[in-house]
Amino acid sequence: MARTGLTRMDVKRARDALVVQGQHASIDAIRIALGNTGSKTTIHRYLKELEEEDGTSLTRTGSLSDAIQDLVARLAARLHEEAEATVVQQTAAALAQRQQAQAEAAKLASDLAALRAQMSAIESDVDRERAAHADTQAVLQRRALDVERLTQEVRDLTGRLSEHDGFRRSLEEKLQHAHDALEHYRTASKDQREQEARRHEQQVQQLQAELRQANQTAIVRQNEITQLNRDNARLVAEAAAVTKRSREQQAQGELLQAALNRALADHARAGAERDALQTIASTQATELGQAREARESLTADLTKLAAQFDAQQQLLTDYRMRLGLAGTTG
Repeated sequence: MARTGLTRMDVKRARDALVVQGQHASIDAIRIALGNTGSKTTIHRYLKELEEEDGTSLTRTGSLSDAIQDLVARLAARLHEEAEATVVQQTAAALAQRQQAQAEAAKLASDLAALRAQMSAIESDVDRERAAHADTQAVLQRRALDVERLTQEVRDLTGRLSEHDGFRRSLEEKLQHAHDALEHYRTASKDQREQEARRHEQQVQQLQAELRQANQTAIVRQNEITQLNRDNARLVAEAAAVTKRSREQQAQGELLQAALNRALADHARAGAERDALQTIASTQATELGQAREARESLTADLTKLAAQFDAQQQLLTDYRMRLGLAGTTG
């Protein structure tokens, strides 16, 4: 397309400048010298006019026939038209490419802005991460100090636990000794009580047997005395009834009286023996009561020892529980 205001003088100055520079003054060279403005047809027309003015075209036209000149003119016009169409097409293509390039440049600029915004956001995230990392480092240092402190506390608690274990073992040994002594005392007391009980029961049974025998003897003596009393009464009645026979039977009465006296003496002796046996039985019963009281006293002492043992067991259990709680806390 021709530049607005393009004149033949502009074309002449461009041609003369190219000639002065020693270059061929072609249409394309002149158009480039004019800043790629003006159509090639216009430039060709102006060049033709300038050549006609300079008289350079007269010699060339004289050597050619009119038909050839006309053909050359038409070919030149056709070439100029095709060249103009090609230039227009290339210009449109270049414009389209330029618009596409501008669109791509705008898209790239938008992408660049988005990338810059994303980069800014990433930098902000990095700053936050750095701050968080610094906070995490501080927390980690505090945690490390806490871990070291807790480790020292664990060591201290472990030492205290070892001491408590030693004290617990000592208490368990003492408790075991006390338990063994208590069991030995229980066994000895039980054996002694059983022996004393068996001995007292044997003595009581023996005394009861002797008492039963004495009672039986006394009953026999009492029966004899009763029989003698009956005989004496019968004899007295017979003596009262039969006076004559009293003298004859006086001797027999005296004998009977002696027998009666002996029976009475035997009865008195049996009564004394019975009283002695009753006294012995009472004494044995008293001793049995004392033995029972001693057994009850031993039972009470054993109950107290068992209560003390249970209390020590409870103390040991509480101490073990405290040790267990201390171990769990550690």
